[in-house]
Amino acid sequence: MPMPLRIRHSLLFNLGTVMTAITLLAFTSMAVSLFIADTMEGEATAINESGALRMRSYRIASSLIYDAVDIKEQWQNTYALVEEFERHLHSPELITVLPADKQQPLRRAYDRIEFQWREEIRPLLDIYLDGILGFLPETGQGQNFSISKDAVTNLRAQYFANVSGFVNNIDYLVSLLEEDAETNVRHLRIYQFFALLLTVLLALTGLILVNQRIRLPLQQLLVGAERARQRDFSFRTKYTGKDELGQLGLAFNSMAEDLSHIYNELEDRVQQKTFDLERSNCSLELLYNTVRRLNLASSPHEAYPELLQDIEQLADMHCGAICLSNQDSETAAMLASTLDREICIKQLCEKEGCSRCLHSDDIQHLKLDNNRNIISIPIRDKNQQYGVLLMAPHTGKTIEAWQIQLLETIAGHIGITLNSLQQAAENQRLELMEERSIIARELHDSLAQSLTFMKIQVSRLQAELKKPENKSTTENIITELRLGLNSAYRELRELLTTFRLKIEGESFNEALYKTVEEFNERSDTYIHCDNQLPYFNLTPNEEIHLLQLIREALSNVIHHANAKTAQVLLQYNQQGEIQIHIKDDGIGIDERRPQSHHYGLTIMNERSKSMHGRLSIENRASGGTLVKLVFSPSNPIKPVNLHHE
Repeated sequence: MPMPLRIRHSLLFNLGTVMTAITLLAFTSMAVSLFIADTMEGEATAINESGALRMRSYRIASSLIYDAVDIKEQWQNTYALVEEFERHLHSPELITVLPADKQQPLRRAYDRIEFQWREEIRPLLDIYLDGILGFLPETGQGQNFSISKDAVTNLRAQYFANVSGFVNNIDYLVSLLEEDAETNVRHLRIYQFFALLLTVLLALTGLILVNQRIRLPLQQLLVGAERARQRDFSFRTKYTGKDELGQLGLAFNSMAEDLSHIYNELEDRVQQKTFDLERSNCSLELLYNTVRRLNLASSPHEAYPELLQDIEQLADMHCGAICLSNQDSETAAMLASTLDREICIKQLCEKEGCSRCLHSDDIQHLKLDNNRNIISIPIRDKNQQYGVLLMAPHTGKTIEAWQIQLLETIAGHIGITLNSLQQAAENQRLELMEERSIIARELHDSLAQSLTFMKIQVSRLQAELKKPENKSTTENIITELRLGLNSAYRELRELLTTFRLKIEGESFNEALYKTVEEFNERSDTYIHCDNQLPYFNLTPNEEIHLLQLIREALSNVIHHANAKTAQVLLQYNQQGEIQIHIKDDGIGIDERRPQSHHYGLTIMNERSKSMHGRLSIENRASGGTLVKLVFSPSNPIKPVNLHHE
């Protein structure tokens, strides 16, 4: 069964296989070496044992040759040598190294020695030892197994005849043992050589594997990472195998490709955002210049040419013009343009006239007969159209949405300015009409009534002149006429002063204190003024009416009150209304006396009504008069601390 691809090509699996093979080879080599070393150690012992057999064979022979004086000692020595030979022949050290297979040369050599010993050598030695034992005094008498000396000599000769071949067989066994030991050593060397060679091959394979599939891929990945850190995503690793680092290389290449696209896209977006910000900055600058020029110019018509030049430069236009018209008109007047008027008419206007531009409430994209594209943006404010803003882009370019929005905003500002001018003119007309109405009313309430009174007195005088006897009555009428003329003259001067009253370049507070100072200089009455109202709290219309009302009240004080001191107090009450107190310590008002000539009081009432206020005139308990006006200002400001009388 084939190994799965992802395991077969796994770098860790391949490295693990090499390391496992090297480890197993090392353990196997050590195990075989230990086994062969142990085997060789047993063979060395066996060689020693087999060599000892050869030596002991000769010792037995020398014992047989030797005729000892003490026969018993000779027998004991020979018997000990025979038993020792027997023990060494069957020693476990020698038996262990023999193969189990009896057909093996080593086994056959040993079996031949053992057979020769058992069947030939040992029986001779036993007979020899038994024969010697018969020569012993304590054992020889009465024994049947004693032999002659000739027989002993014969046994010796027979042993000597067999021992040479026996020793040769022992030598052959020793040589086989030595050869087997040398074979084991040779096998160990061969195995160690091949184990070392295989280990070197496996190590080289591992090194090649590490170099080709680890070092080089990692080196390329590190180079790619360093290039990526420097925001250079053009590098691609060449190692894209099926192992882990190959898959990592593929992932790195894919990541670098994605990052390259992302950074390119981000750079494009940054450039686009930068361009948009620059364009927005230009748009804001253009709008700021538009508002500044329209507000600072003494006449908006003077700002239109510079405004069109700003639009042409900052909005990237070829040319432009501003055309204004009345609602009921079919034509428009070109107030300003960036080119010469005649050239601009040829560039921007249709032959059919202005109706197509003026009769549309929406933005129009027009294509003229000269194949030039223009945009017509209505100049309007509060559902009233004042004209159009015409702009033409450069040849081959189209007007973008941001340009349309910018031009529409500029047209809106122009419309607001025109509407403000129209509203200001309308307010001036209304104020002029209102002021004329006030003048007519005040003339009617003062001079007209005085003249009517004097006309009546003249009629009375004419009637009395026809009666010479009524000289005293005539003089009274003349006196009243003189008083009426003086009163009319005084009223005329006060009206002229009132009509000339204006507040320019100074605050209401300064104008108020100048008025009080003027009345202080004109009379012996000391007038104190206390203005507790904050600045910029009154409208210009309220300031004029309030100042005229205070002048009228102070005029009444110095002409009719006979007061030593007077006070003008302006403050807020608890309801957030403005209250004005004008009080004196004079004679007060005779409420029972008809006020036929008190035209100033009538004027004061008219002014308080125009301010939607409440006017009251009453005597003070401590003496004198209190004129009190309470009204709600157009710009109410409720103070933190209120002052009370």
